[in-house]
Amino acid sequence: MKKSLLKSAGIVSLSIFGSRILGLVRDIVIASLFGAGSLTDTFFVAFRIPNLLRRIFAEGAFSSAFVPAFSKKLNFSVEEAKLFAGQFFSILLTSLTLTLIFGEIFSPLIVKLIAPGFVGERLVYAVRLLREMFPYIFLVSLVAFYGGILNSLEHFFAPAFSTALFNLSLIIFGITLGRSLSVESLAIGVVFGGALQVLLQVYFLRKKDFFVKPIFSTQISEDVRRTLKNTIPGIFSFAVRQVSMLIDTVIASFLKAGAISYLYYANRFVQLPLGMFAIGLSQVLLPRLSKRSGGEFREELKTGILLCSAVIVPSAVGLMFLGKAIVDLVYNHGAFNDENLNGTYYVLLGYSSGLFFFSLEKIITNAYYSLEEFKLPVKVAGYTLTFNLIVDLFFCFVLKLGAPGLALGTSLTSLLNVLTLIYFFRKLFKIDLYRTVFRSGLRYLLLSIPVGIAAFLGNSIYFLQNSLILKVSVLFLTVVSAAAVYFLTLFIMKDEIVKVLEE
Repeated sequence: MKKSLLKSAGIVSLSIFGSRILGLVRDIVIASLFGAGSLTDTFFVAFRIPNLLRRIFAEGAFSSAFVPAFSKKLNFSVEEAKLFAGQFFSILLTSLTLTLIFGEIFSPLIVKLIAPGFVGERLVYAVRLLREMFPYIFLVSLVAFYGGILNSLEHFFAPAFSTALFNLSLIIFGITLGRSLSVESLAIGVVFGGALQVLLQVYFLRKKDFFVKPIFSTQISEDVRRTLKNTIPGIFSFAVRQVSMLIDTVIASFLKAGAISYLYYANRFVQLPLGMFAIGLSQVLLPRLSKRSGGEFREELKTGILLCSAVIVPSAVGLMFLGKAIVDLVYNHGAFNDENLNGTYYVLLGYSSGLFFFSLEKIITNAYYSLEEFKLPVKVAGYTLTFNLIVDLFFCFVLKLGAPGLALGTSLTSLLNVLTLIYFFRKLFKIDLYRTVFRSGLRYLLLSIPVGIAAFLGNSIYFLQNSLILKVSVLFLTVVSAAAVYFLTLFIMKDEIVKVLEE
């Protein structure tokens, strides 16, 4: 079972890795062409709206409710699963059409809510960009729907890799049209990239002879009604989480120009290990946990936490000590300057401190959803949202930490959320995750000490170099040596991860 989980997670991780690398190339293009200032702030604010809706509805509430229900249907009958998916799809299409119309009409109001600090030309330009990119939510929701079906069929490549096509689209449009259309070229790339993602899912579904069409009917099955009902708490749960991110944007809009861009650029580095492994692992776990019960469920979940800890903890340590060199190499070109470098790195420190908790949050929340418990994560997220706002304001304005304070506040909020979710998981399902989480976290933190030393030395040597080739060489050798020392340490200590790999 552990080997099977590791293999599936590996497929998703490699797919997401390719996508994230292209994502970094995309961000290099954006940083080089437009830097970090008023122009990029405007684009990132406008893009955050459809991206936020994607996370709440498409990849959030929808996947959390649909995938477990569809997986259970698939266990009994393929035909019943297709009927269930078709009816659900018809409702999804109707909802997306209404959302798209609403978004296009009320774009000015939405931008004012999300970035109240925007006025004049910045406000007008942000509204125009938002209207151009709003169709992306329609397209990416289709990606989530088709991807959820593929994941339930235990095909993980296409859903995970599709983001690579999205990133490639932004790169091409940014390079070819950036000089003439400015950041509007990126808006075109967003919509075109969403269309490419849909086509990739459709291709693989047709190969599996499982392409689902909408079934419009006045008679909706009880299973579909129940699943739709379960999406409601899921919407609130993911909405609260995204509102937490929006709080950062709202506060940052009142800071000096570039603060929003610092948050975005730093978050991209955090998303590399988070997306490559934690999110990929949680995607694999959701349909697998939905099909298991009792001891098998407990074992699968604890294995997932163990695998996550073994990868995420050393990644966080590496980002903390080597982060400035990485930011410098990736972004510090063209319009991006040393002030942008320091601002981005300080925010990265704040996010890196919470990387382990961001990862656990996704895995444990999906464990709730697999057990069809949707309401409690909403309540927990709602309570921690208030904490997030207070901490953000305190760090940002009382301690004068600015954008880095917002990142640190987000990390502390994630820690509180994880602790609360674990507490209620034990209370509701009689499964104690405290020992697994803290033992794994502390163990891999101690085992990551050599990673921190190697990263610190590599970062110091990097900034002594003047040649780009030497800088790249130092960074590459640092990452390779840190990884080698870490895995050698795991082998010497006969860690459980090594035993899984040897099975």
